[in-house]
Amino acid sequence: MKFAADFESFLRTEVNLNKTRLDTLQDRVDAVETFISSHETFEDMFLELIPAGSWAHRTIIKPVDDNDEFDADVLLSLEEQTDWLPKDYIKELYSAFRGSGTYRDIVSRKTRCLRVDYEGDFHIDIVPYIERNGSHFITNRLEPENEGSFELSDPEAFSAWIDERERLTNGTFVKVVRLVKYLRDFKSTFVCKSIILTTLLGNEVNEVEAGISPSLFADVPSTFVTLLGNLAKSLPESMPAVLDPAGTGDNFTDRYGDEWNYENFRTRMLAYADKAQEAFDETDRDTSIALWREIFGDSFKPGALAEVAKISPLSASVRHSGEQFIDEEPYSFPIAVDPAYSVRISGRCTGLSSRGGTIRKGFRRFDLRTRGGRVPKNRSLVFAAHVQGVSGSYQLFWKVRNGGKEAESAEQLRGEISRDGGNNRKEETSLYRGSHYVECFLVVDGTVVAQDHQIVIVTT
Repeated sequence: MKFAADFESFLRTEVNLNKTRLDTLQDRVDAVETFISSHETFEDMFLELIPAGSWAHRTIIKPVDDNDEFDADVLLSLEEQTDWLPKDYIKELYSAFRGSGTYRDIVSRKTRCLRVDYEGDFHIDIVPYIERNGSHFITNRLEPENEGSFELSDPEAFSAWIDERERLTNGTFVKVVRLVKYLRDFKSTFVCKSIILTTLLGNEVNEVEAGISPSLFADVPSTFVTLLGNLAKSLPESMPAVLDPAGTGDNFTDRYGDEWNYENFRTRMLAYADKAQEAFDETDRDTSIALWREIFGDSFKPGALAEVAKISPLSASVRHSGEQFIDEEPYSFPIAVDPAYSVRISGRCTGLSSRGGTIRKGFRRFDLRTRGGRVPKNRSLVFAAHVQGVSGSYQLFWKVRNGGKEAESAEQLRGEISRDGGNNRKEETSLYRGSHYVECFLVVDGTVVAQDHQIVIVTT
């Protein structure tokens, strides 16, 4: 049995990092940004801080042990300094933080980043990030021969790749990555770096398969079983190359292979894939629950859905009284997704809104998919709908749903559905801190044949 709704409850109660800790992380990152951008060494070269890694991908999970830390990566986008060696970026950054009473005792240097460690809670890795001739580079301060080097890297493209996996799997891919990371940390039966785990799972999302058989990615347990099964079938007997999907040519196995007991990993993936399929196919409720608990432990408790509303009453994913739905009055369009049709939302931050906010030197317009949907407050946003497969007339409808305390206090949780004005675009402003979303529905002959969903996370 699937227990699709119960998996959502399990994610919220046991797996997902709680909102308070995410808000604290954002506040710390904001403070770091203010410090660097106003420091005399960096103020003239500072461009922006860009979320990266599991924070940008939304795959951070709650530490299994309360004493464990989680981590977040940020890219420190700087103008290249022609008189600096690659190693100087981290050297000067370290010097700046060591000169601060706030950060002096909580910073350390790593090979490619500066780490700010809020001991017992989380640490932030600040990665210098340079653009040169249209390509992006991070800095290695140790190699070669302690002079450092620039390493080709494109974390923003990796984030966009994650976003595409999320779209193809009906918004379930990120949740499944969290579940597998939880399985790794909870069971402690295998070791695998998160970036390798995420890439391996993402490589098993097949666009053709998703189009022909959307039921394989209909919900979290379906995607979990599909991706684990695909992965188990594709893993070779010997350790494979795991290439950066951003196209840099970087082989993650070269960097992290020594920490990866691949033979054991493969054995465990085969076993968990079989067990998950067995639990999914089992028709007896109690037997199925027992099988799922063999994977996720006794904290997997079907029937505990009331916990969802208690934990996230203002979440954009929890229905509120004023919300509209395309298959309900006043629209009442039946939904019959047809792979012959598609509609894709591309969200873009286009600049500062008229309501205020601060733009720093070097502000860049950007696609939301390259930042995990994150955007500061008071920015102008444009969402374009790209329609394919329609030869005749069609209708397009938009839905905007806000979440979080600020939107609730302003009575702006929204959730209304409106017909497109004819240009396949919707303009919005990032006004309220929190997690929100924009949806688009393609209607042909009175039926919703395609839809898309864009997460928007508004920071301070």
